[in-house]
Amino acid sequence: MSITSKRELFDRELRKLYHAEIEILDLHSDLSDAAASEEVRAIFGGHEGDTVGQIDRIEEIFAVLDMEPREQGSPIMEGLLAEKDQFVAEVEDDDLRDLDVISIGMINERLEITLLDRLLLLVEELGLPEPTAENLEANRSEAQAALERMQQFLGDRRVEG
Repeated sequence: MSITSKRELFDRELRKLYHAEIEILDLHSDLSDAAASEEVRAIFGGHEGDTVGQIDRIEEIFAVLDMEPREQGSPIMEGLLAEKDQFVAEVEDDDLRDLDVISIGMINERLEITLLDRLLLLVEELGLPEPTAENLEANRSEAQAALERMQQFLGDRRVEG
């Protein structure tokens, strides 16, 4: 299918975001399991409730826009999942494992923020009904907060090291 309008682009990006959030449920669980420290496990373990809420908000957008909630895969997300699988199989050192877990988490949050920024721009240009923008902005705030927690962990490690 070729995309010829901003609305078609919005619809595709919303489906990609929906797919990403569903994948993130497993990703965060896997990252939590792979982490060496309790601190890193807590960063990912505590984010599951946020992700479920984000999925619920996306499903509300689908309903408001009278769209069927469907996922659309993304090569970027699939690459991130492959990266996670590779690191889990290769990294044995605890400090390196925590660093890798946090790095993959940060890439994920940045991807999510980028998708949300694109959608928010399109919402504004298309004049889509509320709660579309509100839900996307709430999801973006949570993704930004998660990214900041991960950045804080790395910042604390620099100070300690």
